[in-house]
Amino acid sequence: MALKTFVKVGSISNLSDARYCAGMGVDLLGFRAIEGQESYISPKQFQEIRGWVTGPQIVAEVYGITNAEQLAAVLENYRPDYLELGKKEWQALRELITLPFILSIDSGETLASIEAEPSFILVRERSDLAQLANDHEILLAVESAENIERIDKQNIHGIALSGSSEIKPGLKDYNELSEILEMLEDDH
Repeated sequence: MALKTFVKVGSISNLSDARYCAGMGVDLLGFRAIEGQESYISPKQFQEIRGWVTGPQIVAEVYGITNAEQLAAVLENYRPDYLELGKKEWQALRELITLPFILSIDSGETLASIEAEPSFILVRERSDLAQLANDHEILLAVESAENIERIDKQNIHGIALSGSSEIKPGLKDYNELSEILEMLEDDH
């Protein structure tokens, strides 16, 4: 199955989300890899999920990372294709980051002090979105289907969605996620 645009689904915390997204043709699956962060998934849980999923590249979401030891552990235990981090984490560890990365910036932040080129910039709605999209590969954080039409109109590379918790193991409500992904299905 192919999607009409590039899609990253982050904060994956269960096998149901991972398998559903992989089956729908999502490009990147993101997992919170720093203990104490919301939706954190342990290396053991990650390995169990990873064994069942093929296709998407893996993103280690390292918000809250503070030191080289944590980074080394993430690289060893998750073996990601990309890192995803905020500006604060980038500034603290930029000398150590060798993987391609996704930089998440808040609406008030600029890229002025970033001295490297991220693979993607993850943003929510911003007044300068069109300008950013001219200069960078943008992933727009989308929370509902209403925002999907804007992707084509603003030269945005793709979208970023979030996984959610299971009601109980194996039982999941995909309403919002499935609505967005089904809108993006390529009919050809």
